[in-house]
Formats: sequence, C-alpha cells, structure tokens
Amino acid sequence: MENLLQLAQIVLLFSLSALVIYLVIVLAKFKETLTSISKDFSEITTKLLPILENLDAVTTKVRSITDTVDEQLLLLKSSVESIKTITDNIVAFERRVQEQIESPVMEVVGLIAGIIRRVGGFIKGGKSEE
Repeated sequence: MENLLQLAQIVLLFSLSALVIYLVIVLAKFKETLTSISKDFSEITTKLLPILENLDAVTTKVRSITDTVDEQLLLLKSSVESIKTITDNIVAFERRVQEQIESPVMEVVGLIAGIIRRVGGFIKGGKSEE
C-alpha cells in the first residue's frame, strides 16, 4: 500500500509539474498578447493625437464660419428690412402725391375739355351761320 501511495504521489507531482509548465507557457503567451496590445494602443495614441488636433482646428474654423454666417444673415435681414421700409415709404409718398395732384389735374383736364368743347361748339355754331 505504501508503494501505491508513493506511486500516487509521484503521479501527482508529475501532474502538478506538467500543470505548472503549462501555466508558465500560457502566462508567457498572455504576456506576449498584453505586450502586443500595449504596442497597438501606443501606435493608436500616436496616430490619434494629430487627428484630434486637426479635428479641434476644424471645429474651431467651423464655429468661426458659423458665427460669420450668422452675422451676415443678421446684416442681410437688416438690409432687407431697410429696403422694405424704403419701399413702403416710396409707395406711401406715391399715394400722397397721387391724391394731392390727381384731383387738381383732373379738374384742370375737365376745365380744358370743357373749354375745348365750348370753343368747338362756338366754332361750329359760327360756321353753320355763315
């Protein structure tokens, strides 16, 4: 029985030795994998920094352009409102001028038309008597 126990201990020690060797190999591969991941992250970080700086510059330029466009739109809106006000004033002036001039002009035209009719009637009346 003692031989069996010693044999079992020897098998157990070989098994544990094999397990330890396997774990060492696995841990070595795991270390290689972590090293590779670390290098990849380092490369990504190196390449990402200029991209992020460019993105920041682009964002700043876009913000500046947007602000300028907003200012120009406000200026355009103000100009359109000014033109509308001027146009409304011109239309109102035209109405006032038309109202003030139209009535006297129509009276003068009516007076001239009446005079022409009377002169025409006088001339016709004078010719038919001759």
